Amino acid sequence: MKQSLLVLAALGTLTACQSQPPADPALQALTDHHLTFMRQQADSLATELQQLEQAGADYCQPSSSDTEQAALAEFRQHWRSSFAAWSAHQGQSGGPLDAEGLSFAFQFWPDKKDTTGKQLQRQLTAAEQGKPVQYQGATTTLGAMEYLLESDLAAGQRCLLLPEIGARLAANGRQLSAAWHDANGYQQQLTQMQQQGGATALLTQVLGQLAHRYDRIEKKLLLPLNTVEHPRPLFAEAWRSGQSLHFLRTSLSSLEQEYRSGGIRAYLQQDPSHAPVIDALDQAFADTLKHLPEGDSLGYWLEGDRYAALLRFKLSFDQLGYQLKQHLPTELGLNLGFNSTDGD
Repeated sequence: MKQSLLVLAALGTLTACQSQPPADPALQALTDHHLTFMRQQADSLATELQQLEQAGADYCQPSSSDTEQAALAEFRQHWRSSFAAWSAHQGQSGGPLDAEGLSFAFQFWPDKKDTTGKQLQRQLTAAEQGKPVQYQGATTTLGAMEYLLESDLAAGQRCLLLPEIGARLAANGRQLSAAWHDANGYQQQLTQMQQQGGATALLTQVLGQLAHRYDRIEKKLLLPLNTVEHPRPLFAEAWRSGQSLHFLRTSLSSLEQEYRSGGIRAYLQQDPSHAPVIDALDQAFADTLKHLPEGDSLGYWLEGDRYAALLRFKLSFDQLGYQLKQHLPTELGLNLGFNSTDGD
């Protein structure tokens, strides 16, 4: 009886395998490129956060050869690199970031009421009084670390909270990286999309993520831009460190890298009829980065006549959005719809 059950199970498995449609080489290549690229991005974030944790430990326990200011400068540089690595993940949807519940583990933004600052102030007060500190929400993010780095605090005050925040960020980075590499997670989801929904399902997922990431970058610009009479520099995502424009730039660059190396451009190149849309997208990315103002601070460009430079940039950015969210899907016979890019 036991042997009969084993035979039946084997036959069932064989039948299931035979019933699967043959893999489309173009779609398989798109899946492979997408997974490889996204895993590299997740590994990079995990590595940067691990180095950030170590830099925090070095700052809080400086060696005899290190000065506090030198250790602080190095720590700030690691924070900047970590945030840049995180900017490559902002706006992802329908993948491990959501599945692992990590969407707000690295950043709490928009933070219109300065929730981060208020919670960190309470935590510092509690830590200084020897009371238990509740680490949760906005207080364990890169924004929380920015607050501690940029506020007028002594090293001893910063180090009441920095080690735990650094450890939690590093742990979340490792968790995200592991989720991307899990063959039974997002990889299996993409395979099922490819087998059951074909090109429509897989392309909708990949293009939907690009569109969703574009929307997140757009919010980085529009919230502080507001109007020429009433710009809102404190709505920028990294206003305390004056790095908002720098991270807008890294977000745009990573979006272009995802388009170029994440599989979709190679997929388009297989059909010569797609050459015009490839050229249009290449030009849109180039124009957008060309017209992005120089420097690190978005607040600087929100003042006086400099505001016009951001409006000029927005024209190129809007054109990129049209090419990425409307022209490209239409070219592939898709309609992303509202739900593909809804949310934050």
